[in-house]
Amino acid sequence: MSEPAVTPDPETAEQLADALMKVSVLDELEVRRLCVVEAMDRLRLRISVPEFDDKKIHIVAIVRAFGAVREGWRHLTEAVQFLADYDLPSRQAAGLAHPVLPPLLDDPGQLELSRLLAGLDRTTVPQLPAVYHSAAGDHFGPLPATVHTAWEAYQLLSHTNRPAHGAPRTVRFLQELAVVLTPERGDALRSWISRRVRDDARDSLEAQWILDDSRTYAGSWRKDPAHPAYLLIRLAPSTTSPDRVDLTCWASSGESWAPRRREERSVDAAEVRREVAALLDREEARLRTHRGGIVLEFILPFSLVNEPVEEWPRNNPFGAERVWDSELGGPPLGLDYTVVVRSLERIEALQLHRVWNERWDVLTGGEGRARVHQCAHGDGARREALYERLAGDPSVVLMTLGSPPDEAHGKTELAIGLQAGVPLLVWRRATDDPHAPAVAEAVLEGPLSEVLDRLTRLRSAPRTGDHYAEGPGSRLAVLWDDPNRLPELPEPIA
Repeated sequence: MSEPAVTPDPETAEQLADALMKVSVLDELEVRRLCVVEAMDRLRLRISVPEFDDKKIHIVAIVRAFGAVREGWRHLTEAVQFLADYDLPSRQAAGLAHPVLPPLLDDPGQLELSRLLAGLDRTTVPQLPAVYHSAAGDHFGPLPATVHTAWEAYQLLSHTNRPAHGAPRTVRFLQELAVVLTPERGDALRSWISRRVRDDARDSLEAQWILDDSRTYAGSWRKDPAHPAYLLIRLAPSTTSPDRVDLTCWASSGESWAPRRREERSVDAAEVRREVAALLDREEARLRTHRGGIVLEFILPFSLVNEPVEEWPRNNPFGAERVWDSELGGPPLGLDYTVVVRSLERIEALQLHRVWNERWDVLTGGEGRARVHQCAHGDGARREALYERLAGDPSVVLMTLGSPPDEAHGKTELAIGLQAGVPLLVWRRATDDPHAPAVAEAVLEGPLSEVLDRLTRLRSAPRTGDHYAEGPGSRLAVLWDDPNRLPELPEPIA
């Protein structure tokens, strides 16, 4: 008696055909014929299947024919697995044909893992295909397009045999995945791996060998990012008390600019340095797996813009052992980070952003049009002539102030430069510093990252004859304002 006809689900049929297209053994027509015969023998039923030389057309016809009878897809994919020697693409196709809930979820450990992997898919973890390929190896090919989540990828690898040498592929996959997750999620996953391996291993030596093997090359497939992480720290006098400062911090560490607010509170003005140092320790712990360096940007108002933030100290991490003779026992920020200041007033003045963006485009355009304007001491008194000079030359992207903005002329020069849209401004911290180096046109040559590096090196130029004995010392302040990196996108004005 023949099996009753069934109506295959069109969406599943399409997914199954796509999955079978990835089974390389089906590339040859003769093998596809053998597969059809093998499947009919398993089904114990003769089915009429039209043949085509084109692989995709033939597979679609096979899927439709076997989908018209009960259990047809199950026997078809079992035949495919047999002929493909149970490779991962054939296993993935079988999973589509007769999905089952694996008994793994009856295991409390697997249930915990499913929760740890919840929400991790190709969108939230763009590196998922690379993580899978690194763990599976070249033999099994890329992550099938029909696999969208980390849990599905883990289940797929759980069907593979353990390599003759090394840790199971599932353990490698989870270790690789932990590398690309946030530290909080990555640490939770590593803890699960360690507990599971130690529970399942024959003894502690085998467990340690598996863990060491799985960790040795975890993340080695990744290229070091060409981008730094950014920490933006905004300091503004509090509107509630003259003795307090409003501290806000944003962080962005991905390839695209996506700032996330990390801190927002009011602190005592006398404790600002200590609060910033503690904030940096917390962010460093969070970014401990980041590669590419950190740029530390202070967003400051006019009243604080000449504060030597490069010389603020970090905390001492070694308790009673003090390496640095500083207020908090750690090195100056300028030694560990690229430190720049930004203008709070310009970021908040949206009406100044158009000219700011235009000059930044000149700086980043790479056409050699970028120019420097150097103010002489007292140029702030000739404000109309200075603004006319800047407004008449949109190629000026870097201006040196004739005096620091704590002085009247320097403050005027800074305000005019900001209003004219000049993105880079440099000044000597003190007027009486005879050793501060001059900034020349040559500093703008080369890639943008090299420009910033040269400017910050100038900031830390040694004093004459001191041979670095007095520390780095802030000779120059560097205002480096990238209009594409706003802490928060401003809301449109109604």
